[in-house]
Amino acid sequence: MALIATLAVGSNHATTLGGGSREISTPADRTRFLALHRSAGAIITGRESAAVEDYSKTQVPIFIFSRKPEKLSFPHPSMQQITVDRDLLEIARRIDQRISGDIVIEAGPRLLMAMVKVGAVDELQLSITPILGDGNFIDLKYLLSYFEIEREENESGTRLLQCRYNSDATNR
Repeated sequence: MALIATLAVGSNHATTLGGGSREISTPADRTRFLALHRSAGAIITGRESAAVEDYSKTQVPIFIFSRKPEKLSFPHPSMQQITVDRDLLEIARRIDQRISGDIVIEAGPRLLMAMVKVGAVDELQLSITPILGDGNFIDLKYLLSYFEIEREENESGTRLLQCRYNSDATNR
């Protein structure tokens, strides 16, 4: 199946407002995000995202990537820690082999860009909202340089991009 990253970005390229991503989201982005989230076979996220985002209604395995080996405690029974101490692409592909269905990557800019750079992301659903965020900024031009935009829509001021990984991008 596919590893699909989803990211909402404010008009100033921030990915958070008040410490979370929900406040940067619009109804158009939220609708698309929830549809993808609900159809996922599993979720990959980072430890910071896992600490601030609400996964209480998630019914699928949630893999928390962390560079630190200290054991984390999670409020959700489906959360499991993966210590990222080797190749991110290998780790992502091993998870992909175990899961039936698409794996959704809900990560902040640091983990997302690390996964993109090694070719672990097959698709990107990017929402650019008119909201000004206040943290976790991302270089959109650089991020998009790894992808081909397949579809773009504008709904109530939110740009919704559907992108496919460009395999030639690993030659950077």
